[in-house]
Amino acid sequence: MEPNLYSAIVLAAIWIGMGTFVALLPRAYHPPSALLLLTLLVPMLPMLWIVGHPVLALGFAAGMASMMRWPFYYMGRALLRYFGMHIKRDEIEQNL
Repeated sequence: MEPNLYSAIVLAAIWIGMGTFVALLPRAYHPPSALLLLTLLVPMLPMLWIVGHPVLALGFAAGMASMMRWPFYYMGRALLRYFGMHIKRDEIEQNL
């Protein structure tokens, strides 16, 4: 069954609702939940791009980046450390 525009928008709204719910949880639940939400993005962004309009997908990507800015920040720091840059771990990274 081929997805249509309405199902893509509903799935994006559910993703945003899940992100809001995770934000209300204690901080200890944020890293595993962020990984789950980021994993769910892999099929969702191309689906929004294909069945919707590219502007819709870019708008969702901008909202997603706003919600997931700290996971992206810490993944970027870990990636830079992997490639040899000397970045000191902060308090949150030491507790993960």
